[in-house]
Amino acid sequence: MNKNKVISLVGLVIVVFLWGIAPVFSKYVFDNGYYSPALLVTLRGALSIVVMGVFILITKGFKEVKKAYLICIPAGIILGAAYLFQFIGLETTTPAKNTFLESLSCIAVPVCMFLLVREKPTLASIGAAIICLVGSFVLCGNGLDFSAMFTAPTTGDILSAIAGILFGIDIAFTKVFAKGKNPHVYVFFQLIILTIMALIYSLSFERPLLFSYRWDNLLILVFLGVFCTAYCWVTRTICIRNVSAVTCAVLMPMSAVICTLASIIFRLESFSWNVVVGGVIITFAIVLSGIYDAINEKKKETANEQN
Repeated sequence: MNKNKVISLVGLVIVVFLWGIAPVFSKYVFDNGYYSPALLVTLRGALSIVVMGVFILITKGFKEVKKAYLICIPAGIILGAAYLFQFIGLETTTPAKNTFLESLSCIAVPVCMFLLVREKPTLASIGAAIICLVGSFVLCGNGLDFSAMFTAPTTGDILSAIAGILFGIDIAFTKVFAKGKNPHVYVFFQLIILTIMALIYSLSFERPLLFSYRWDNLLILVFLGVFCTAYCWVTRTICIRNVSAVTCAVLMPMSAVICTLASIIFRLESFSWNVVVGGVIITFAIVLSGIYDAINEKKKETANEQN
């Protein structure tokens, strides 16, 4: 394995770890009344915009901006809605459920790809979607007997699931419309729209509007905005070029596993077999779908090279 691949793999592991512990820190500040959810999204987005803006200026990425980047407006609206549902949902559910339910994106992606470009879903993607749905029922249940699988989910569970579907729509939208565009600039404009949406929602609906000036809470804010958002997006975009798609497919779902472990260790939630079993089922579904997609992409690339 060459040096670039090793560095990129380490970079992706760091991203997975940071994305795994981010919901735990967010839940902590929500439970203690330090920040309002939408305001936290606003501040996190604003910090990431500053950092990414500086990065794009240094790399002269803004020179590539043209009319085609207007597609970032609807993409940003979708991403902004996903983040708002995710963070507002986190107030009334556990970090583990919040993170794992984001994985419902694997149901939305094939449906959206069919609607956008008439790409027929594969048997693997359909199977992964069904497995993921089963895992979600187990995850939100209150016991491992059959009747408990249909326990009514909390409001936070429902909002987290909606966030997952919206993240899936954003993934499909990006696959179709981000081709040929600078990924950093594309994400940068999305984050601007996200931040504006979160600010409008926060000022309009969050009462009381909570903000903490305590130094430790400000450090958490900087950590979430600079490292868990800006750094992670930039690092993931750079590292993913040198690491196989199969590796990415296996690594990325691990953030939910890390989130669950951290949440239990810091006593933000109690140990639950539903979370363990449901999480394993969902992780299996994502890895299955990701590996299948990666193999198909490799076959297409090989076929194109031969032609």
